[in-house]
Amino acid sequence: MATVLLLLCIAAVLGACALLLLGSAQRRARAQASMGHTEQRLQRSATPASATQLDSAVSGAAAIAPVPATSGATAGNASALPWDATLLRAGMRPGWRAPVLALLAGIAFSSFAVVRLGTGWAFPVTFGLYALVCGLVLQRRIGKLQQKLVRQLPDFLDNLVRLTGLGNSLQMSFQTAAIQTVAPLRDLLDVTLRNARTGMDLDRALSQASAPWRVEALEVLAVVMGVCVRIGGRSDQVLQRLSDFMRDLDQAQQELKATTSETRMSAWVLGLLPPISALLMALMSPGFFEPMLRQPQGHTLLLAALGLELVGGFLLYRLAKSL
Repeated sequence: MATVLLLLCIAAVLGACALLLLGSAQRRARAQASMGHTEQRLQRSATPASATQLDSAVSGAAAIAPVPATSGATAGNASALPWDATLLRAGMRPGWRAPVLALLAGIAFSSFAVVRLGTGWAFPVTFGLYALVCGLVLQRRIGKLQQKLVRQLPDFLDNLVRLTGLGNSLQMSFQTAAIQTVAPLRDLLDVTLRNARTGMDLDRALSQASAPWRVEALEVLAVVMGVCVRIGGRSDQVLQRLSDFMRDLDQAQQELKATTSETRMSAWVLGLLPPISALLMALMSPGFFEPMLRQPQGHTLLLAALGLELVGGFLLYRLAKSL
């Protein structure tokens, strides 16, 4: 029975990973199709004179104020490992260190549960709960950092509009405004300017630097920058309207989050409280769960409880994400 339970747990984990990979591939395909369509529209409207002006302006900006070396230098190599982009969004240093430490801690905790309960089925269940908690903590860190970055964008755009209104070009204003920002937006802008030094267009450099962050506001900003640079016009007015729109959107999101905070918190508590409570009770009092671990009827009850918990947790997760 323990072998069947282990196989079911492994199958559930593999199924969840497959769904995540499928959703991520679909999102990337839609984003690439949208960006490709936008690039085609911009290239049709671009002129050789505007491209020459962009290259000269970016070169002049790089010569006036060199970009300092910050922690954002790692962002340029965010695709070196599969999980580097996720660690970057969470504000952690990309590489092997954090995943290996988390994996070793999970194996140690699951091994302790096996020794404490005296049965092998405790390892996959404990490790699955540990991975779930780690994923939720990582997701929370990513959400906070992305929210902080989005809230920095209106002030950056206001500074960009002010410098552009003084007569500076958009590229020079972008260079100056980037120096006056702080992390995490500063790291992203440093990578953007470093890409622009290599001859890449400013909007493409911003799009490439913001790709690991998966923030829609940055994608919109990259498209607007491309329109302002290649087509021309009153770029200060366009950026000012974009800044006002970002502030209004953030305020509306905060009001909605405050209104639905009780419902979302209830969903998280109801979803996580049963498995965590059962695991702690099993570790503290193994004798209390002895009949369920040794008898076939107890195994059936555990499988039924696990299935109901997975279905209920998924429904509550969808409820919390929809608000």
